[in-house]
Amino acid sequence: MSHRNWRTRLILVSLAVLTLLGAVATGASAFVLLQLGRIERHELADVLTSAPQQPVTAADVLIEQPATMAANPDSSTGGASSGQAGNAGDGVSVGDEPDALSDSSGAADRTAGEPVLPAGPAGENYLLVGTDSPLGLAADDPLRAGHSDQSRLADVMMVIRLRDDGTAAMMSIPRDLAAEIAGTSDIAGTGVIAKINSAYNRDRTTAARAARLIDTVEENLDITLQHFVEADFQAFLRLVDAVGGVEMTFARPLRDQPKQNATDQTESRSGFVTGAGTHLLDGRQALAYVRSRHLEEQLPDGTWQRHGAWNDLARTDRQREFMRTAAAQVAPALLANPVNLLAVLDIAADHLSTSDTLSIVNDGRRLADKFAGLDVDADVEDYELRVVDIHEPVRWSLGLDPQHAEHNQRVLDVFRGIGWDDIVESRVRVQVTGTARHQVVAGLSELGFDAEVAGPMPEGISGVPEGTVVYLAPQGRLAAGLLVSHLLPVPEFAGHAELDATTVILHVGDEPPRIDPGYRRVDVPSADQLAP
Repeated sequence: MSHRNWRTRLILVSLAVLTLLGAVATGASAFVLLQLGRIERHELADVLTSAPQQPVTAADVLIEQPATMAANPDSSTGGASSGQAGNAGDGVSVGDEPDALSDSSGAADRTAGEPVLPAGPAGENYLLVGTDSPLGLAADDPLRAGHSDQSRLADVMMVIRLRDDGTAAMMSIPRDLAAEIAGTSDIAGTGVIAKINSAYNRDRTTAARAARLIDTVEENLDITLQHFVEADFQAFLRLVDAVGGVEMTFARPLRDQPKQNATDQTESRSGFVTGAGTHLLDGRQALAYVRSRHLEEQLPDGTWQRHGAWNDLARTDRQREFMRTAAAQVAPALLANPVNLLAVLDIAADHLSTSDTLSIVNDGRRLADKFAGLDVDADVEDYELRVVDIHEPVRWSLGLDPQHAEHNQRVLDVFRGIGWDDIVESRVRVQVTGTARHQVVAGLSELGFDAEVAGPMPEGISGVPEGTVVYLAPQGRLAAGLLVSHLLPVPEFAGHAELDATTVILHVGDEPPRIDPGYRRVDVPSADQLAP
């Protein structure tokens, strides 16, 4: 089963809990309102960023569009992304027909040259944080090893984008990702580089910790966050207990002994021990299992050896495995028993905190209306950043993999409101030839195009064009349309069979076009209308 399945179920459970709380509050008793009022809310409205306008994409500027491809759900044209769900996290490339767009009832009324403005926000980003606070654990509990009551490392971090059309996207942030911690710059402007989760352990109050983590995520990943939700160790432990435990099956006996029994006394252990077979884990056992860093398995001859890798990525995989199993068991248990729902309400009141941008009652009702028909298989997308081990400047940390820079950029773009297959400036390569090409490349680069000087004449073209011409591939109408939407006057078009769908050639004539940062609607001829 893929990672996507447990995550989609988990977000469904999360939405269901918040929705149910809002629904219960509709006919709220004094007890329910009292419990909801106990949920801690932090003053973070000034730290969190307002949802930005939707970026303009090629789909917004091109007119006379064939009805053969659905547009991005974040796009103002609506529809569903073709690069979503599990495939998106694996690095989907641009679609097979990127010049074909969904039909729009207003397409016939569009006029070439008409200005195109960004649409309003079409979704909001939520930062969900699970912290490793040991408050509530017994003094001799092995899970306290290495943690003080003041410890507040962000153990799990996830960004969830909830769109106005009822779809969602999710992305985990590796806790060991090396990042510049917000608010630590010295007089020279150099900040502290550390694991990103440590941003949550530099301040004394939850609001201050949350503010620093929000700023750190926004500054390092270049995305905006509109809401914040945090839960601690005990929320996880009590939730498992509230539904009567979670069944897990193990092929061999496993153990992660307490620190005092470990060979290396400096290593923290979770104390998890189980035999082979199927076992019902209570909250304490489940927490020890998902937090284990040094899990061992017993071989048939009675000896013990490492179970998998002993690193944080392996632990993350183990957490996913547990959550995949737990999500399938927890949702039915919550929905089948009103007593369990009241227990969840109590857990939320004790262990959940949110930003003051969220109202459990009002937002619960809003989510209930918006996601009533949510289809997790079709409407929830799962994205994953590609990372590599690094040792500088922070030992034993992770960095974004430079070999997968385009993939990571596309993942982050999703949380900026740009669909996986949308055509935006950064995804269009422009080879500029002709006169004033250096000046034109500089102007296009400022707009975000991947522009480069290619020479005095387009390669493979016979004859010198008299004016400015845009050469495009048969499947390159979107890329060409986005480029031309910034050019005044509109140049001529010509075909070039050797280009790919996102590469265009701009040959600049004796009078270079003016480069306008704004957008205008353009009518790009179809491939069969273009002469080479």
